Amino acid sequence: MSVSKKSISSISGSISEKGASLSITGVEEDVKAGKKGLSTGMTSFFLVAQMAGAGFLALPRALADTGWFGIAMMTIFCVSVAFSGTRLGRCWTILEERYPEYSQPVRQPYMEIAYRSMGLAGRRAALASVVINLYGSTTVFIILISQMISSRESVLSLCELVLIVGFLIIPLTWLGTPKDFWQASVLAVVSTVVACVVIIVQILLEAPNLPEPVFDNPTVSSFSLGFGAILFSFGGSAVFPTIQNDMQDRTQFWKSVVVGFAATNPFSQRFSLPLSRTVILSLYVPVASVGYSILGQDVESNILLSVPKGVAVNIAIILEIINLLSTFIISFNPVAQSLEDILNVPNKFCLKRVLLRSSMVMLQMLICLAVPDFGLILNLIGGSCITLCTFVFPPIMYIRLMDMEGEPSWPKRKLPLWERVYLIEILIVGVVGGICSTVSAVIAILDPAGFQKNCFVNFFDLF
Repeated sequence: MSVSKKSISSISGSISEKGASLSITGVEEDVKAGKKGLSTGMTSFFLVAQMAGAGFLALPRALADTGWFGIAMMTIFCVSVAFSGTRLGRCWTILEERYPEYSQPVRQPYMEIAYRSMGLAGRRAALASVVINLYGSTTVFIILISQMISSRESVLSLCELVLIVGFLIIPLTWLGTPKDFWQASVLAVVSTVVACVVIIVQILLEAPNLPEPVFDNPTVSSFSLGFGAILFSFGGSAVFPTIQNDMQDRTQFWKSVVVGFAATNPFSQRFSLPLSRTVILSLYVPVASVGYSILGQDVESNILLSVPKGVAVNIAIILEIINLLSTFIISFNPVAQSLEDILNVPNKFCLKRVLLRSSMVMLQMLICLAVPDFGLILNLIGGSCITLCTFVFPPIMYIRLMDMEGEPSWPKRKLPLWERVYLIEILIVGVVGGICSTVSAVIAILDPAGFQKNCFVNFFDLF
């Protein structure tokens, strides 16, 4: 499809209602350069890579907090988030049907869906949630990488490693959009699968040498924290529209996310569950169940820190570090693009991009030094912003877009009753569970005992 310079200029910044604006800066550069978008297959890799990040490492601890009911929660969340995610993809299709300007790539697709469905207030709420969600998640990755290196290398402290890891990551964030770093998705998927297999095998081999596991009954507080950790492991929907926007043919996005169900499954065509959730559930459940059943309440918030040291574990740690670095690049990018759009940073490699993205990572390093606990930040982000971006906003946006009446030229759509009821159930579960999990996470972070791990406290003790 050819796009004239005049039409691009008319598109850029032309949408503005009540202070909300759509920026399509950089489209002209992409057209001139003849850049190709992601293929359908590569998009599938990005989706799986985005979901299979650091979340599975905390699932054995999440089971210790919730009890065996956590397995049922994983399955329920898997199906619910999958269904909600497919509707989020349909939301963008609806926008393209109704507003021709969205046929061009945009920097903030999730926020544009929120704006068209919930207005300016909804757009601002979505922007804040997505930014905090992804920014907080990638902050967790810095802590997690530092923890894993620290567990195998005693020369440097965790706080020192946070600084080293942060500065090494900075250059990786200067890449443009997902189509510029497709290799990251492949590395993330392969390393995650191998790491999961290694963890399971190593725990089973070491089981005879480990003490008898203890299983405590979950409390309201522990259950809420486990709820947040499980939510975190399924919290990748906020990035889906950004990945979809980088496809060669965005109308084929469904092919990248829909599961190829067996013919014997009567629900395959009706529910259209994403492939990423099926793959991820097959990785999550074995790691969580094996880790919890053998280690019990003694399991760490990072399962790799609970597995006895050995060559296989070292290999798994290296693979997981590769996975986290790859996922960091994918998850950090939408946040960077959103802030660049707000601050009018050119959509190309330039000094402004380098300075902004470098400053963002440096701020993350300060957060890691203030709260160097992987589990605390994970539970807080999982219970709050991930809940909003994955369980709350997608159902609301889809229902409102389907119910919206506008121009006569808009294709007619009708939301089935069963679908509306299911989306409302997903919304209610997300709101109730998210509130409980967030409150428990905040209480845990404010616990005076937690301040003993603060890197700044250790620093001032030197004086």
